[in-house]
Amino acid sequence: MQRFDLFSRLHVSTLQFMLHRIVHTSFFLSMAITLIGATLKIMHLSGAETLLAIGLIASLVFIVSAILEVRSSDRLNHREKTMWTIAFIFLNGFAGLTYMLIARRRVI
Repeated sequence: MQRFDLFSRLHVSTLQFMLHRIVHTSFFLSMAITLIGATLKIMHLSGAETLLAIGLIASLVFIVSAILEVRSSDRLNHREKTMWTIAFIFLNGFAGLTYMLIARRRVI
């Protein structure tokens, strides 16, 4: 029974690390690609729509993974989890920036 518990903890920590990497990578990737795509769109250059679409997909990956990370946290109460979920859905850029730079250390 003790061996199963150790394996279970190892498995959970591995999944948390993978989720941590997905949140981190998808946020910065979506911000960078979206900014480059928007710049290309303003300059009327080709490829802007493709970059904006890729940025949107990366942003959706960030939203889903960040919500999973917040919902699985033991450090937040129900109200804070609901607040972060609503913020990620409706205020993606601002909530993502605030979460990554300030609040994430407290959540994970």
